[in-house]
Amino acid sequence: MSNRPPKVFATQIPSRRDAASGLWVPTVNIAPAEQHGEVVTLLPPGSQFFAAAETTRLIKNRLHDLDYRKGDFLLPLGNPVIMAVASAIAARRTNGCLNVLVWDRHSSSYVSYELTNLV
Repeated sequence: MSNRPPKVFATQIPSRRDAASGLWVPTVNIAPAEQHGEVVTLLPPGSQFFAAAETTRLIKNRLHDLDYRKGDFLLPLGNPVIMAVASAIAARRTNGCLNVLVWDRHSSSYVSYELTNLV
């Protein structure tokens, strides 16, 4: 296992479909999360939790393929079920430790919370 800078794993980026272009346009600015590491997204905009087994498998595979490890951050955004599944899988990968980023509107920045003993 090589040393690498921490990554920020956004569950998904809240977005809306632009009427003119038909493209997904982010509704939040996650650039401030970059102060905690490179931001990667687990699921594309508009993802829903209809096929539970398939979505869970996809999240699990993405966390594995993108090398989620202790010291990385989870940025829970979007669908609440997707956030919960990603949190559970990430905590399992790190023996019950999870670093979560939460937006603080007073400081206009993401605040890190370290959660332990989750599994």
